[in-house]
Amino acid sequence: MRAAERTSWLLLVCAWVLAVPGAARAQSQEEKRRQLQERLGIQPAPASPGQSQAAPDAGVAAPGAPSPVVPPGAVRSPATPPARMPSATARPRTPDFEEDARPILEKACKSCHGPEGMASRTRWVLRGEPEDYDATVRFVQPAAAAQSPLLKKGTGTSLHGGKKSLAVESAEYATLLRWIEGGAPPGRARGGTQAAPVASAHAASRPAPTPAPPVPAHSGSLPTAPSASSPAPTTPSGDASASPPPTPVPSKEAPAAPRFAPQVHEVLLADCASCHAADGMAGASRYVTHTAPDAHLRSVTPLVVPGDAANSPLYQRAKGDSHPGGAVWEPGSTQLALLARWIDTGASGAAPPATASAPVATAAPTPSAPAPAGPPVPAGPHPHAGVPLGTFPVLGSLSLNGRFDLNYERVNYNDHPFKSEGGSALRSYHHFLFLTRQSAEDPVTLTLEVLSLQFWEVGYRVSGGSWPVKVFAKGGKVLVPFGGDPLFHHSYGGLAGFDQRVLPVVFAREGLTVNVERRLGPLAFSGDAYVISGYRLKRADAVLNLQSDLAPLEDTRLGVGARLGAAWGPINLWYSPYFNSLGFGRRLFLQALDVAVWRPRGLPVLEHFSLGAGLLRADVSGGEAQGYGGPGADSYHFASYLQLRYHPTDWLYVQYRQGLRTFGNRRGLILDENALTREDGSSHNVGVMARWRGLSAGLFQYWNLEKTDETPDDFTRLVVAYEF
Repeated sequence: MRAAERTSWLLLVCAWVLAVPGAARAQSQEEKRRQLQERLGIQPAPASPGQSQAAPDAGVAAPGAPSPVVPPGAVRSPATPPARMPSATARPRTPDFEEDARPILEKACKSCHGPEGMASRTRWVLRGEPEDYDATVRFVQPAAAAQSPLLKKGTGTSLHGGKKSLAVESAEYATLLRWIEGGAPPGRARGGTQAAPVASAHAASRPAPTPAPPVPAHSGSLPTAPSASSPAPTTPSGDASASPPPTPVPSKEAPAAPRFAPQVHEVLLADCASCHAADGMAGASRYVTHTAPDAHLRSVTPLVVPGDAANSPLYQRAKGDSHPGGAVWEPGSTQLALLARWIDTGASGAAPPATASAPVATAAPTPSAPAPAGPPVPAGPHPHAGVPLGTFPVLGSLSLNGRFDLNYERVNYNDHPFKSEGGSALRSYHHFLFLTRQSAEDPVTLTLEVLSLQFWEVGYRVSGGSWPVKVFAKGGKVLVPFGGDPLFHHSYGGLAGFDQRVLPVVFAREGLTVNVERRLGPLAFSGDAYVISGYRLKRADAVLNLQSDLAPLEDTRLGVGARLGAAWGPINLWYSPYFNSLGFGRRLFLQALDVAVWRPRGLPVLEHFSLGAGLLRADVSGGEAQGYGGPGADSYHFASYLQLRYHPTDWLYVQYRQGLRTFGNRRGLILDENALTREDGSSHNVGVMARWRGLSAGLFQYWNLEKTDETPDDFTRLVVAYEF
């Protein structure tokens, strides 16, 4: 009997122990259903007439008081104090429009997008009214929050008439991003957020408010999708069997490593794509931007050394080292800091997208162990980042880069390449090898073309960190900053590169250049001033040849010039004046105007096109005192070009280019019919070019139409080029 009594008492104690914690673990079916709805972002259905609706816990039980047991199916009375205190580690509140997004947008955008602002006639105007939400949500995409037009225009990534008003690294951008990722709620946080902890005992004793009826779906509102970056809600008791474990929240001491997409991808697009797009002036360089993050990352990867930003060419160029455009971002800027942190933490790829269809949010990787960057980048035929030679005393960090091509041509015919009088030729135009000195700290740079010494430049960054402008000086056999694209590709007269018939095919001369840059909101300004060894007439009555009549070094005729540039979004404009005394009392005044529009992103149809156009005029005058020149003897050269490209993808374009060129025209005449030769004419070109990393291939057809003495000089070219 004693054993039986002990057994009875043991069973009684176990039953009592199991009964007491049951109040903390017990959970009504209604509460489970409500939590599941919150996790899925679904509004709870309104209570039927005469029936109370379950309310979330918002109060605190008296110390020492037992937690009331709520039987399954029972509804908590509004007067009954809730049984638990909100946890300090509860899921953070999802930002909403009224409390979080609206103040940021009004501060950053309302000066233009207000009723009296410059953008008051656009589709988005902030009037301080409830309708502002309707106007705003049309420009957000919760499924791809970082690609929302609201953020892309604010950061300057897509075409925007105003200034760049948001920095990707800023807290304001992060808040807007979380608001969109959370479904862009209009006026209150959704998606399972909990109320803030109660501040006083008086508040704790008050009954929990009954949830308001669900707000009708707004015509402009968007469904809330669970975000992988937000921690999952927990059950009141933390029972692991009732719901998945909470998502770890990165601590402030160890912030999560940035990913390439969306953060780094967006800032690079905003500030580099105008030149480094596939169709930009630097589209033939080692780095080409892409709107698709995966393609963009493949172009960036060869230019970074994961874990070592200081020795990564991408970071060095962004700082201005060995970069013809100077510093992209100033030291201390949020963009440069973001790029350095991304590289130093491993240069990981895109952040994993949130799975909207999954009812249960998965745990995010801890900051100390970032998730893999995705599938490996396909190995190309070459590293596409040059060959690093190492760091040497005095010389610094050196690398080799090159560009080579091979062309099969059908030449010496008119009209079409299948005529019997045509011939074939195999030629190489670009065979350059560049030795480059680059340093993340030292402002001295070196660029040397080592095969034929076509040009070499020693540069020095003059500007200090507090200067409002960037100043960069170079000396040597410098590329003359004249026209829209000085390196090999002047298109005046309709022909570019080594086909050029107006300016030197490589316009490089001994001299000094100084470059100054300044940014003012959405506008960027640049100015180049230079002194070079210029042109010289061989005879007083000779017609100046801009390609070959350059003065020998022993009889230098100094030429001075400038190039003034301005950029606004995808639109670039340059004006280039140049003055040179030619001898015999004569003088040259050369000037050019160039405009380029690089695929205006975000504009339907137009974003697939790029446009370039330019005019050049070279006036030769003076010499009256020596018996030369004057009325009827002064002359000028004229050249133009128009280039249109269609880009169905970032790696392929179709081109049409045409241009006119005339030489030795008498002043006062549009076209001097008495001075026409076979050099005067026009060129027309159609072709297609495909590019994969550093390898490109294209097929082009050229028609050269002379004003007089038509010659069989049309040609067809199949080109394969390689750059590393």
